[in-house]
Amino acid sequence: MPKRYDIARLLNEHRALLMLAALWVVLSAFVPTFLSTHNAATILKGASLNAIVAIGFTLILILGQLDLSIGAVVMLSGMLTIGLQPQLGWIGAIAVALAAGGLIGFVNGWLVVKARINSFIVTLSTMTTVTGLMYLYCDGGSKSVNDFRFADWLETPILLFLPPMAIIALLLVVGFNVFLHRTRLGRNLFLVGGNPEAAWLAGVKRDRYVMMGFVLCSCTAAAGGALFAASLGAMTSAAVLGARTLMTVLAAVIIGGTKMTGGKGSVLKSYFAVLMLTTLFNGIGCIGLGFEVQIFVNGLVLAVVVLYEAYAIHRHDLLKGRRPGLMQEAETGAVFKDDAVSNNMEEVEMRSNNDRLALVCVTLVALAAIVTNAVLYSRDMSRPIQITVSAPGAPVSPAAGEAMREQGDDVYALRGTDGQPYLLPSREAAAIPPRPEDPSALPETDKGHWWDIEFAGWQVEKAPMPESPKDGPKGKRVVLLKAGDHPYWTAYVRGFNAIADAYGMERKIFNSNWNMDLQAQQTDQAINERPDMIIFAPVDATASTLLLRRIHRAGIPCITSNTIPCDEAMKYCIAWTGPDDWGQFRMLARVFADAMNKQGGYAVVRHMPGSSPFFARTYAPITELREYAPDMKLLAMDTANLEAEGTMQLVSAWLSKFGDELKGLVLAGDGFSMTGTLEALREAGREDIVIVAAGNSKTGMDSVKAGEVLAISYQSAEGDGALAIHSAARWFNGEHLDPVVYLPRHIITQQDVDEFMPAQW
Repeated sequence: MPKRYDIARLLNEHRALLMLAALWVVLSAFVPTFLSTHNAATILKGASLNAIVAIGFTLILILGQLDLSIGAVVMLSGMLTIGLQPQLGWIGAIAVALAAGGLIGFVNGWLVVKARINSFIVTLSTMTTVTGLMYLYCDGGSKSVNDFRFADWLETPILLFLPPMAIIALLLVVGFNVFLHRTRLGRNLFLVGGNPEAAWLAGVKRDRYVMMGFVLCSCTAAAGGALFAASLGAMTSAAVLGARTLMTVLAAVIIGGTKMTGGKGSVLKSYFAVLMLTTLFNGIGCIGLGFEVQIFVNGLVLAVVVLYEAYAIHRHDLLKGRRPGLMQEAETGAVFKDDAVSNNMEEVEMRSNNDRLALVCVTLVALAAIVTNAVLYSRDMSRPIQITVSAPGAPVSPAAGEAMREQGDDVYALRGTDGQPYLLPSREAAAIPPRPEDPSALPETDKGHWWDIEFAGWQVEKAPMPESPKDGPKGKRVVLLKAGDHPYWTAYVRGFNAIADAYGMERKIFNSNWNMDLQAQQTDQAINERPDMIIFAPVDATASTLLLRRIHRAGIPCITSNTIPCDEAMKYCIAWTGPDDWGQFRMLARVFADAMNKQGGYAVVRHMPGSSPFFARTYAPITELREYAPDMKLLAMDTANLEAEGTMQLVSAWLSKFGDELKGLVLAGDGFSMTGTLEALREAGREDIVIVAAGNSKTGMDSVKAGEVLAISYQSAEGDGALAIHSAARWFNGEHLDPVVYLPRHIITQQDVDEFMPAQW
C-alpha cells in the first residue's frame, strides 16, 4: 500500500493519542503552570473516575449496545459506599456498591436480551429508576464519613508522582485491554458486535456476551463511583455529577475510535481520549477561562470527530464495490487487466484516504488553534479591570480608581449595581447559644438539632494556620474556586473583581459548575498555581472537607465563601464569609407567620441537595415557626433543584393534594423557583397563598413590588463576593478575622423594595 495510506490510517487510529500529545505541546509552550509533576498527577487523578467508567462503556459500544444508566450507577454506588462504610468498613461498602452495580447491569442485559427491548429505552428507564433509588437512600441530601485514612491513601503518591487512584485506573485499563485483544472471550465481543450473523454461525452465544457486557459496564461504573466517593469521604445527590460523567465518557469513547454501531473499539484509546479531555479542561482552567469555554471546546472537538466519522462512513459506502472503467469495458468489449483495475482502485482509495488525512490534520490544528486563541484571549482578559467607584453620587473616573489603588482609599465607599454599599464596617460577632450535649438526639424540628450546621466554624478548634505576611494586599495573587454558573455568581464575581481591583490584587477564577468531581480537580489546579490565597465556595458542604485539607497541607491560606462547609471542614480555613442564611430565614419566618396570623398549613420548596442552603432554608423556618407560631402546620417539603418546570409541577401537586389547607409557601430561591411557583398558582387560580423567599433577584423584587410575594431576604450577591476578597485583604494586612463573617441581614417588603433596585441579578 502507498505510504500515504499508512500515514492516514495511523493518524485515524491513534487520533486520541495525537490530540493528547498536541495539547501537551501547546499548553506546555503557552501556560507556565501547566508543565509540572503536580499538574500531571492532577490530570491523571482527575481522569480516573471517567477512565474507569469508560472501560465498561467501551465494551458495551463494541457490542453495538448503549448504556445511559452509567451516570446514575456512579452516583448510587458512591452513595452506598459512603453510607455503608461506618457499618461495613471500606472493603465491605465497596463490595456492596459493586454488587449493586452488577445487579443493575444484569437487569439491563436481561431486558435487552430476553424482553428484546432496545438498549436505549431500557437504560434510559433504569437511569431514572436508579437515580430515584439514590435519592430515597440519602433522603435527597448528602452522606459523609469521619474516617479519612482511606481517602488520604488514595490521594498520596506511592509510585513516582502517581497516587493509588490513578494507578488503579491504569491497571484496570491495561487489564481490560489485554482481556479484549488477548483472550477468546474478548475477541468474541468484537465478533458479536460487528457481525452477529457470523457469531451465530461460529457458535458464539450472542445473548450471553450481551449480558456480560451490561454487567461489566455497570460494575466499572460502580467501581468508579465508589472510588471517587471514597477519595472525598462524601457523596452528594446533586445529579450534575452523573450527567457530566455520562457526557464526558460518551464523548471520550467516540473520540477514542469506538464505533457506536459495534465491532470496533479500544479501552486504551478510550483512556487516551479521557486524558485528552481532562487535559483540555485542565489547560483551559490554567489559562483562566470559564467552564462555558470548556464545554464549548469539548463539544467542538467531539463535533469535528463525529463529522469526520460520518464522512469516512459516507466515503466507504460510496466506494464500496466500485470498479473504475466498468462502463468503458462494457462499451469497448476490452477486459481491463487486474493490475489496471487495481491501480485505479488504489488511486481512488488514495484520494479518499488523503481526504481523511486532511480532516484529521484539520482536527488537530483546530484543537491547537482553539487552545492558542484561548491563551491569547485570556491574556487580554487578565488586564486590570477598571471599576466604577462612588460615594453616594456620580461614579468617579478610572484615574480616581487608580488613585484609590495607590493610596489605599476607603473601600467602604464602593457601591453596587443597586446603589447599596459593597461593604459595611465590621459588626460585633454574633451571640452563639450553648451547644446541646447531643444535637443529633434532638428532633429535626428542634433548633438544637441543627447547631453543628447553623454555627459551623464558630467554636471549632482550627488546625495551625499560615501566618499573615502583614505586607498588604497589593500585588497578591488570589484564586477563586466558585461553585457554579448562575446569575447570582455573575454578580458575585462583579463585586469580587471590584474590590480586588481596588486593592490591586491579581485573581484567577475557576468554575466547577456544581460538580464535585470538577471542583476536586480544580482544587489541585489551584494548589499547583501556588497563589497567595485561595477563596473556596464549596459545591457540597461535607465533600469540601478533604479538599480544604489538601489546600491546608499545601500551606496555602484559604477563606471559604458563600455556602457554609461542615464543622470539620472549617478546621482548615482561616474564616468563612457569606450570608447568614439561618438568621435571615428565621427573620423571614416571623414575617411569614405574622402575615398568616400564625395559622394555617405551609410547604417548603428546598434548595439543591448537598449545599448549606438546602438545610438552612428548610429548617430555619421550620424550627422558628415551631416556637413562634406552633399552630402553623408543615404540610410538605421537597426540592426541584431550583428548576422552574420542576417547581411548577411540585407546587401544582401540592395544590391538588392539600387544597385550601395550603396557605403559604417558603421558597429557597426567588429565581426559577419563584417563576415556577407563580405559574402554578396562576394556573390553579390561587391568589391567597402567602409567599416568602430567599432573594433578591429581579424576579423576586418585581414580584414583591407587584404584591405577588410578601417578602424576600436581602442577600447582596455583589456584596458576597466583595466580602470574601475584602476579608482576604484584611488578612494580608495582618488583621484578625472572626471565624465567621456575615453579610448584613435585611428583609425586603413592598415598603422598601425600591431602595434595592435595580436588581444585581
